[in-house]
Amino acid sequence: MEGGSLGPEQVPKPDETQEASPNASDQDALSGGTSVKGGEANQVTSEVSDKNSRHSEGAGHARVVPSLAPPGDGCHRIWRRSYKKCRDQTDEMKEWYFHKRHVLVFTYSGKPVYTRYGEEDGLSGTTGALSAIVSKMAKFFFCDGAAADCLRYMTAGEHIFAFLEKGPLWLVCISCAGDLHGDMMCLLERVHMQIITILTAGIERTLVSRPNYDMRGLLGGTEHVVNSMIRWCVQDMFLQCEGFEALPLAPALRNMATEALKSARLPNVLFAFLMAGHRVLSAVSNRQYRLNALDLGMVINIIMSSASLRTGESWTPVCMSQYNDKGFAYAYISFLEGSDVGVVFLSTASDGEQFYAISQQAAIVKDVLKQPGLAEGIEEAISKSPIDLASVSRGTFNASAESSPGTRVPRRSLLATTAPANPQWQLLEGVIHAAYYVPALQQYFSSQITEAYQSRRRVKMLFRNYGRCRQLLRNAKVPCQICVATDHECFYVSMAADYQLFLSVPRGISTGVIAQFYHWVRSQESHIFLQISTW
Repeated sequence: MEGGSLGPEQVPKPDETQEASPNASDQDALSGGTSVKGGEANQVTSEVSDKNSRHSEGAGHARVVPSLAPPGDGCHRIWRRSYKKCRDQTDEMKEWYFHKRHVLVFTYSGKPVYTRYGEEDGLSGTTGALSAIVSKMAKFFFCDGAAADCLRYMTAGEHIFAFLEKGPLWLVCISCAGDLHGDMMCLLERVHMQIITILTAGIERTLVSRPNYDMRGLLGGTEHVVNSMIRWCVQDMFLQCEGFEALPLAPALRNMATEALKSARLPNVLFAFLMAGHRVLSAVSNRQYRLNALDLGMVINIIMSSASLRTGESWTPVCMSQYNDKGFAYAYISFLEGSDVGVVFLSTASDGEQFYAISQQAAIVKDVLKQPGLAEGIEEAISKSPIDLASVSRGTFNASAESSPGTRVPRRSLLATTAPANPQWQLLEGVIHAAYYVPALQQYFSSQITEAYQSRRRVKMLFRNYGRCRQLLRNAKVPCQICVATDHECFYVSMAADYQLFLSVPRGISTGVIAQFYHWVRSQESHIFLQISTW
C-alpha cells in the first residue's frame, strides 16, 4: 500500500419525565422557559418566555457562532444566522423551484407544518398535491392483502423525492443536488427528531384526533432550529455518524473539568455536559441513564441556534426522544461570560427548587473552569479546532507545554507531543479532509477542511461523496473498504467493527496516507475522544 497512489488504476474493492401533550395547557410548557415560584420568578433569566421567541434570536439576527472559532470551523457555515431564507417565496413563483434541496413537513390531511424555503401558507398547493400522491399510492400497497407499506421515493428528471411517514406526519425531501436516497431519508429522520425534541410525540396524538389542527403555532419562532439541523447534516459528519464531536483536549485538562462535573451530583439529573461551541468538552451521566448521541445532538443544535440561550441562565424544556418521547426533560444552560464554554444539565424535575440547586452547582463548575491553566488550555483548544492535519504534518500544530503559575497542568498541551516536521505524518499535509468514527463511544473526529475546499458547495460535495461510499458498502461484510475517484479527488471509506474511517485526498497521493491517518488517530485517541463518567 505504501508505494501506490489513490487513482482510478488502484481502487480498493469494494418513565420519570413530565408528561406533555400539545393542548392549551401545553402552550405554556412549550413556550415558557422557567418554572420558579411567585416573586422569585424575577430572579431567573428566562430566555424563552413565549412561543414566538422560544429558542429564537432577538432583533438584528445576532450571530450565534462561537467567538473563538477559527475561520475553518464548520460552525461559521452551519449556525450563521437565525432567519429563514426566501420567506416571501411561494410555490407560484419560479424562484422557489430553483432551490436544490427542499424539505417539507405536512400532516396526512395536507396541512403544511414546515418548509425550508418560503412561507408555509404559500405552499398549500404543493403539500396538498404531495398528500394526494402518497394517499393514492397507498391504495396499491393495501390491495390483494399485501403487507402494509408506503411511498418511499420517486424520481422526476434530475429530482429525487424522498418520503418519510411518521404517524400523521409526512416529511419530504426534494433534491436535485445529487443526494442519495439513503442520506435524504436519514436527513428527514433527524428533522423529525428535532421537531419531537421541541414538541414531544404528544403532537402526533393530537393530529390523529384532530386532523385539521394547525401545529405551526407551537413551532413558531423555532424554524431556524430545524434549518440549522439541515445545514448541520449536509455540511458536517453529523449525518454520516450517529455520534457527537468531542473537543480535542489534553487528558489532564479534561479530567479537571470532568471531576468538577462529577462533584455536581444532584437527584433527578439525567446528564450533564460541558460544551465548547458545538463540541463536547466533558460529560457525566446518571448511572441509570444511557446517553443517546442523537438526543445530545438535538439539544446542542437548539443551544447553538439560539444566541439568547447563551446569555445568562436558561431553563427550557426539551424532549429526549430516545429516552421518553412523550414528555419533557428540562435543560439548565449557562455559559461562562465572554466564553464559548457552556454548562448544561438535563433534569427530569421542573420545579424552581431544582433550578436553583442546579444553578448553585453550575456556579461551582464554572469557577473551576476559570482556574489558570484550565481556562487558557480550553480557549486554545477551541481556537485550534478543528485540527489542521497539514500543521500536524509540518510539526507546527503543537505548542510547547508550559505550566501556568499555580498549577501543574500544562497550559498548552492540546495534543500529545509530536516532533517538528515528523516524517511519520508527512502525507497528512495533502489531505483535504479526514474523519474517524467510533460507534462504541458514539463520537467522531473531523479534521479541518483544507482552505481550497471551504466553500459551501465543495463542503457539501465532500460529505455527499462520503455518503456515496457508504451506500456502496451497505451490503458488504465488515471489515470492508472502498475508494471512489472523481476528476480531482479520491474518497476512501473503511468500515470495521470498531471504527469507520473517512478520507478525501487529491488524485495521485500515495495510499500510505490511509495508514498514516489511522495510526495518527490511534496515537491521539485520549486527546480527541472522551470517556463519559457516571455518577
